[in-house]
Amino acid sequence: MSLAIRPVNFSYAIPKAVFNARGENVVPLKNDIAFTSLEAASALEAQALSGTRRSLISTDKTRLGANFNKDTNSVDFKLASMNATDVFLCIFDEPEGKDAALNIRMTKKQDSDIWETSVPIDVLGGGKKPVYYGYRVFGPNWRYSGDFFNEEGKINNPKSGFDTLVDKDGNRYNPNKLAFDPYAKELSHLPSDNPFGEDAHIVSKENYLKDSAKYAPKSVFTVNNDALIPKARPRALSDEIIGEVHIKDLSINEDVDGAGTYLGAKNMAKKLKNMGFTMIEFLPLTEFDDRENGGNYWGYMPLGYFAPAKKYASDKTPGGALREFREMVKEFHRENLKVCMDIVFNHTGEAGLKDNDINRAKQFGFSLIDNQMYYKQKEGRYNSNSGCGNDMNVAQEEVMNFVADSVAFWANQGVDAFRFDLAAGLMDTDTSEKVYYDANRSLVGRLSGLLKERGVKVLEPHQKGDGIYLIAEPWTCGGDNSYQLGRFPQEWAQWNDIARESIKRDSTFPFTLTPRALRNVLEGSYDVLGGGDKSINYAYSHDGFNLNDANSYQSPQGCWHFATDYGKDEKRQESAMKKQIALTLLSKGTPMLQVGDVIAHSKGGDDNSYNKDDDTNYLDFSKVRNPETRKGRIFDFSKKMIEFRKEHPELRYGVFNKDIQYFKPDGSYAQNWDNSYWDNVNSNIMCYKISDGSDIFISTSSDEHFIDVKLPAPKQGKVWHLVCDTSREKSFVDGDEKIPSNNYRQSPHSLLIFEER
Repeated sequence: MSLAIRPVNFSYAIPKAVFNARGENVVPLKNDIAFTSLEAASALEAQALSGTRRSLISTDKTRLGANFNKDTNSVDFKLASMNATDVFLCIFDEPEGKDAALNIRMTKKQDSDIWETSVPIDVLGGGKKPVYYGYRVFGPNWRYSGDFFNEEGKINNPKSGFDTLVDKDGNRYNPNKLAFDPYAKELSHLPSDNPFGEDAHIVSKENYLKDSAKYAPKSVFTVNNDALIPKARPRALSDEIIGEVHIKDLSINEDVDGAGTYLGAKNMAKKLKNMGFTMIEFLPLTEFDDRENGGNYWGYMPLGYFAPAKKYASDKTPGGALREFREMVKEFHRENLKVCMDIVFNHTGEAGLKDNDINRAKQFGFSLIDNQMYYKQKEGRYNSNSGCGNDMNVAQEEVMNFVADSVAFWANQGVDAFRFDLAAGLMDTDTSEKVYYDANRSLVGRLSGLLKERGVKVLEPHQKGDGIYLIAEPWTCGGDNSYQLGRFPQEWAQWNDIARESIKRDSTFPFTLTPRALRNVLEGSYDVLGGGDKSINYAYSHDGFNLNDANSYQSPQGCWHFATDYGKDEKRQESAMKKQIALTLLSKGTPMLQVGDVIAHSKGGDDNSYNKDDDTNYLDFSKVRNPETRKGRIFDFSKKMIEFRKEHPELRYGVFNKDIQYFKPDGSYAQNWDNSYWDNVNSNIMCYKISDGSDIFISTSSDEHFIDVKLPAPKQGKVWHLVCDTSREKSFVDGDEKIPSNNYRQSPHSLLIFEER
């Protein structure tokens, strides 16, 4: 269905702007905010409900932040701060180099932590130009005094009301430092985009009186029309083939418009679909400072949780990044690809102590608005179980709402699933510096309900329909009980590091993995996750070595990621890579492969390329065109293995242990009670048959010798056919290779697939 939506021309009935002597706006507020004209909304709704009903009306409406109110022809500004004593909204004509044109004192909504004001749209340029704004916030350590501003609204006495840089409760208010809006849909520029570098935002005894407004990042408000986004076909999570990728890496080497951007990714949708993927999981796409700490290429130090990273937009005009993001999602959905966002709520890219000095902290956003509310800390010293300098205080009610608002916002832009970085940290229920994990009372347990209140349905992994999926990385980097695999509520899928390590150890440490351990992975880690298709099965992700390098390099001494080159045996390397891909795709749950692993991308042995904005990470799809090379063979194998999984629902569905029979290589049953087999690390071969639809037989060997495998007798009139042998260069059989004798000699360290026909 082709959609052409007529642009909306707003007719503004401008109320008179009334300000007091200090610039306080006294225009009344209305809380029922609409975000398109009635005409536009009716047109969008009519089109959304026509045809297949497979569409979403996308809006940038948010509970807090800056939002256009058509009823008053004003922009409503709302900011949450539990501990602030005064808040000023600062409006700028330009993003840099000028003082604020307006300083408007906000009022605190009764019986809430919400500060609010409203500004007529004609005062802000009539909605025809971007509005640049920020906040100056006062609190217990720095209270507002009447001589802070002069009559023109400029700072008159920068030390007025000052008590201390940080008080015993951890308040770090400093009205000389402009804070951006946590709900901003765009930032004017990054913290490091100033003549003084990122250290300009280290607030210390030396510079705490210096006004940062001329160079600080500004929040950007633009009037954005709603958009219509088609939806992808409903599928259970276990029906997905997830491809993890960095958005710039994906297209930067491709001959497409907008290479390295949202536009470039949009133009890669068909290629990704043809590779077999059904869902693309992007590394973080929310705004971050890529120059932070010498390089932050992957984006795991977030700043703007409602703002798409502008560096990934080919259209860098105000509002362009969000429009381009929506167009990318539209195209993915047209190709029946879903979009998963990797999001980071366990810490931010802002606050942290410099040189462990309590009086030197990086501040330009959250900590200036409410350091106690947003961060786990004691007397100004930040918790860092995330290992990133600060931990978000997700046990605070307003922070829970912040997270839910952010997830709902991106769901409203068409995003289908969310992978939560270091999600164990989101189980915390203690608002102090102490940590207490509770899966049900925490943000993790309450998020589905909070999203439901916002009109977003959360699906359990085995369900399909209109809704989103939640995926946890079920651990964090430090602190007691930081490992929480299997303890998340039932609606959460979980990255399964037991599967990850088992799939890798099967090749690299064959005499350390028992058949029982591998069996549990193949059956969806029922023993840990309890069924329900909760397991996200993977061998490699952005962290650590990638597939090619883990099987082609020796890990350096002291490296916690393991890699081996198998004595430089290239045939063994390639067979191991294929086997790891196969085990990932044969396991119950949801498989995830790095897009780069499917083309055997090498990072030259780099196991932590988070700061490399270069060919270390950039993908090159041209190198898989020759099927006679390793890269070409891995690419061909991956596509065919993905297709095999799609053709066999018995690999994805079924009740634990119901449709699987296990065998020893001599053809005898591997009985459940036979612990001498199941718990023996020297039992280096496991054979099993899945009977659900067409029978398939799989034999996986980590033995160093050739082994004769006896297949079970086929049904009458049927014959076993070889489908795949990972020891062969062309592993998938093109022709009709029958196994009439039901015997096959299996090569060392290989995986076999047979199908009964």
